[in-house]
Amino acid sequence: MKGKIKLKRFLNEAKDKRYSFLLLCHHNADPDALGSAIAFSRYLESVGLEYRIGVAQSVSSYAKRLLKFADVEKNPQIEEDVVVIFDTSSAEQLEPIALPKRKEKFVIVIDHHIEKENPIKADISIMDSSRTSTAEIIWELLKYLKFYDETAARVLLAGIVTDTANFRFANAKTFKTLSEIQSTFEIPMGEIYNLVAPVSDENIDTAKRMAILKACQRMEVKKFKRYIIATSRVSAYESLACKTFLQLGADVAIVGSDKEGVRISARAREYLTKKGLHLGKLMEKVGPIIEGSGGGHSGAAGANGKKNLDKAMKFLVSEIEKFLKALS
Repeated sequence: MKGKIKLKRFLNEAKDKRYSFLLLCHHNADPDALGSAIAFSRYLESVGLEYRIGVAQSVSSYAKRLLKFADVEKNPQIEEDVVVIFDTSSAEQLEPIALPKRKEKFVIVIDHHIEKENPIKADISIMDSSRTSTAEIIWELLKYLKFYDETAARVLLAGIVTDTANFRFANAKTFKTLSEIQSTFEIPMGEIYNLVAPVSDENIDTAKRMAILKACQRMEVKKFKRYIIATSRVSAYESLACKTFLQLGADVAIVGSDKEGVRISARAREYLTKKGLHLGKLMEKVGPIIEGSGGGHSGAAGANGKKNLDKAMKFLVSEIEKFLKALS
């Protein structure tokens, strides 16, 4: 893993100079991002370094139970000497947090996505696209630093479980990491599944149901050969709408929102991803169209930007149709 030797040297320097750290996660922080930040904070705490954990805008419902392990601030001002960014491939995913200019602060990026168009400029970048979660990279780093902590292991397992969709997108490296963690701490996986159960209240649940009903009301269905592509627009809960469309019978679902910027979520059935469809790669191409960034897994991906939702949605449908045409 490139960068870990450089990171270890820097952390030793940070201990000598008493640097302070801000650990940042993308907006609507999921268990992979937040769990990685919390696990890394446990190491910083063990060596006596000061830190804060911050998220852009919000924490996802799946990550809210992780908040019992650490204090987390929304949209923090950057005052610390060092900024560590987790599971975030572009600056747009951190808005409204403004990243410091080059050399104002020391910036570290740790991620399993690789942004090709507009990557965050960092002094140390630890990227590994062969990993199915950032949590796996953090586990490797903590091993390298000879730091083992059960709380860190729990939150990293939470990140792995959710980012692999309950191991549907896992690979050999994922299971190797899982085996290492379980061999060290023997944490019941039932506890981890309970840890990532979504947290909601009555108002949020009502909002979700309203969003899904509106998504269905606005849904456009396009049949190409024997495949069905469903698209829609909502103001929130795009990924949940996508999942619902697949449950209703769509082969591919694309849902967008242009409220407070552009967000797009897409999902595809597993038999299409096995034949070569990769929504994450399509979302990378969408990034420049919406003046933002995109990426994700083959069967589940998303993009965030500033404008051109209609153009991006048409592009995605066109690219998927091209794939289906070649398939037939």
